[in-house]
Amino acid sequence: MERIPLKARGRGNRFFEAEGVDELISMVLELTAEISTIRERQFVTERVLEHHDIHVGDAVDAYQLSPEEERRLADDRQRLIGTVLRTLDAAPAGSDNSSVSAATGPSGRTRAA
Repeated sequence: MERIPLKARGRGNRFFEAEGVDELISMVLELTAEISTIRERQFVTERVLEHHDIHVGDAVDAYQLSPEEERRLADDRQRLIGTVLRTLDAAPAGSDNSSVSAATGPSGRTRAA
């Protein structure tokens, strides 16, 4: 899988005068692209399995992750958060990014809601 660069190159265009709106829209678009890709892959995976007469719905719901799988998913989650939040790193000087620290703990991990 190709790794997405975490640093945006150059300064992005500004379309809205209100502070943070462009960054928020970029973050929503990043999440939308991620969700779309995941949904498509899940759909195709389930169709392939059904084609081979394997129905996995209940098994997926009941599956228990191993500690290693949990670590892998946590790493993937951190990469996704970094990808989405990179927009804030590229925000113009003087913008207020204090909402980022409110959403994450001291380790940079997202706090549970």
